[in-house]
Amino acid sequence: PPFFTHLRFGPYYADLITQAADDYNIDPLLLYALVRQESLFEGSVTSSAAAQGLMQIIPDTGDWIADRLHWPNYWQSDLYRPFINVEFGAFYLDYQRQYLGGDMLAALAAYNAGPGNAEKWLSVSLNDPDLFVEIIRLDEPRRYVRGVYEFYEIYRNLYGK
Repeated sequence: PPFFTHLRFGPYYADLITQAADDYNIDPLLLYALVRQESLFEGSVTSSAAAQGLMQIIPDTGDWIADRLHWPNYWQSDLYRPFINVEFGAFYLDYQRQYLGGDMLAALAAYNAGPGNAEKWLSVSLNDPDLFVEIIRLDEPRRYVRGVYEFYEIYRNLYGK
């Protein structure tokens, strides 16, 4: 039923996600999909790889982002604070997108599997998004990219574009 679909794919943390999306020129519906894939909107979760918070940022990556953003008084535990985590995650996704020539699909792969892997896959894919996903030989990043885009389509069907 539509009610349950809206619960499962709600616009949670709308103020934070919308602001970060505006700041980094990212479709907010894509950020919702990314957060849903990463943490199911659970801000206190820690992965087996020690990634933390809504957008599942690894502490060392959080340190790097805090340095890049000149974030004052940053502690790694701040990654559990939604407003910091969403800002850092959106910055990092945008950074990967810029590094990879504006390709958002490759940026999502880099967000999950690192920019070196995404760069290799992108160079072989000849800018074909379907081929890009098929070239990803690691199961987890391939499932991740597909999952984010499936959620993105659901968000688009429910809320917008």
